[in-house]
Amino acid sequence: MKEFLVRKIKRMIIKIYMAYSKLFEKTFNSEKCDLKYLLFKKKKTKKLLVIFSAYPGEGQKARYNYVVKFRNLRTSRLYILDDFGPKEKGAYYLGANKEFYIEKAVHDLIEKVRTDLQVDKDNVVTCGSSKGGYAAIYFENKYNYGASISGAPQILLGDYLYIDKHQPLLEFIMGGVTEKNRLELNDKMLETIAQKKGKSKISILVSTLDGMYEDHVQKLSVFAQKNNIHVDVSIKDYKKHSDIGLYFPKYAINEFNSYFNQ
Repeated sequence: MKEFLVRKIKRMIIKIYMAYSKLFEKTFNSEKCDLKYLLFKKKKTKKLLVIFSAYPGEGQKARYNYVVKFRNLRTSRLYILDDFGPKEKGAYYLGANKEFYIEKAVHDLIEKVRTDLQVDKDNVVTCGSSKGGYAAIYFENKYNYGASISGAPQILLGDYLYIDKHQPLLEFIMGGVTEKNRLELNDKMLETIAQKKGKSKISILVSTLDGMYEDHVQKLSVFAQKNNIHVDVSIKDYKKHSDIGLYFPKYAINEFNSYFNQ
């Protein structure tokens, strides 16, 4: 009973804090889309943590993740909302019909914030779980940022969105549900990781019981080994994919601090 009350109080606090945070929501206007975001600046530090959101649950709207959990980190924090795609629940921060205008807007926003705060690229860390984990790894490697911290990410996105219930999103992003589009979207992440100019710094938390482990993380590890790319995978014994949010914040905080203390 006591644990139930504690969890209920924590959820209430998070809801109140999130409602308060929304008061600070801003909009970044790009040529083809507008991005909603939160920016919490931290004085006397030249670090930037960029947090991408997971796909919301059934009946939920797109929302920011880990706003409360990361509040004490000594870094500026940029939270970017992904409210595009079917039912405005997210499009993996990419775009529509193979036109990746959301990706471009996200990169432009990160660069604007980074430049305004005078943060070196090596001091930008991207972060997120599930869908947000995909985006974290993708943007770190595509745009040569310092590191990414990811929880149970999808890697072979074409395979994942080829599953029947996810196909509307595959059609939105790629313009059609075809084998060619599935393979093309799979290659998008792997080619991005392979082309990074500097060394990748990919850290992943996942459970062996999570479908993302066998279908995505293990396959990334094989690809990374063949291409001499270092990927650090930590195992946590949770039972289902939706549980990653319970364990990821502590892991992400530790990885973030370790990156800057190395």
